Amino acid sequence: MAEDFRLSAEKRELLGSANTRRLRKQGRVPANLYGFQKGSVNVSILAEDIEKMVAAGSRVVDVAVDGTVEKAVVRELQWDIYSTHVKHVDLLRVNPEAVTTVDVPLVLRGEPIGLKDGGQLRHLEKKVTVTCPEIRVPKNIAVRVAPLKVGDVVRVGDLSVPDTVKIDTASDTVVVEVFDPKKPALASE
Repeated sequence: MAEDFRLSAEKRELLGSANTRRLRKQGRVPANLYGFQKGSVNVSILAEDIEKMVAAGSRVVDVAVDGTVEKAVVRELQWDIYSTHVKHVDLLRVNPEAVTTVDVPLVLRGEPIGLKDGGQLRHLEKKVTVTCPEIRVPKNIAVRVAPLKVGDVVRVGDLSVPDTVKIDTASDTVVVEVFDPKKPALASE
């Protein structure tokens, strides 16, 4: 598993708008670290680290404060009026060992080549059930349909997911099919 983005944070004692403006002029972003059976901590993080985190698309981060590192998820980013700079960050502590079972939506990617041959696309399953760490729940799972010809199907077992995610839905379940509308569909046979 790849390491999560690491943010070095400093505790901030001085609160209020004047002090946060001063922080921002120094190239720092005010943030709150809270949750997971611990009190809230007001911190500040280098703006360039926040920009790198946003550019990398990181949702799960390791926050280092006073020599301790805590796992957190980015709960909210507050942007300036032009949406160019992050003005504030909310970080929610999480238990990295917690496991959950949830339904994750399936998103079709591409246009099947079988449609050009008169086939039709049928999207039979809109979601699958997965078990994974709470901090690794995917927003969705992509289903690549571009290479599908008439008569081809994609089953749950064909889906590509990260190693940390286990699909609980039966692997032989048909997710999508390209069928000839003049013949019976494969999934209904």
